[in-house]
Amino acid sequence: MDRSRHSQHHPTPQARAIALEPDASVAMPYLEAAIPIGLAGAAAVAAFVFCIDWAMGSPLATPNALGATIFRGAAFDLGAPIQPIHVFSYTLLHSALFVVAATAAITAEFTWTRQGLSKSLQFMIGTPVLFVALQSSFVTMMMLLGIDWNAEFTLTRLLAINAIASAAMASVLYARSVHEESTPHS
Repeated sequence: MDRSRHSQHHPTPQARAIALEPDASVAMPYLEAAIPIGLAGAAAVAAFVFCIDWAMGSPLATPNALGATIFRGAAFDLGAPIQPIHVFSYTLLHSALFVVAATAAITAEFTWTRQGLSKSLQFMIGTPVLFVALQSSFVTMMMLLGIDWNAEFTLTRLLAINAIASAAMASVLYARSVHEESTPHS
């Protein structure tokens, strides 16, 4: 048997590993972008809620109440004294959850791009889908925690929070995608 002919049709394990490297690096290219996109959504929401809390006379009341409810099992109370640990722990959880949401959004963007959907169409479809996902996630969380969303969070406030988050995340994702598309790859 001719070895050169055999090696052309059946690469060595090293050759297969080298051939897989480019594919492996493209397997999940969206993970690197999930953090800034998720943090953009989390920061947009945090700034909006901070402004609302400030206008109500109690900056940080919402993350404090959510932190106490989630991590201490306390009743949701926007009037409770601010505890830095509650604000900090909720902020970390909030940021992590937005990174998870961003990972899902980037996964969708990556899949849609591979299917040939234009960036503009992805933005027009993805933003409302992201909004619905964020809205349903937050309402579910409130139900699980026993928070009366009609009393503590008005529907208008919930809609505004999630509209801001989805718009911020979709805008950063869209800008990232367009930038990558216009940047020559070496």
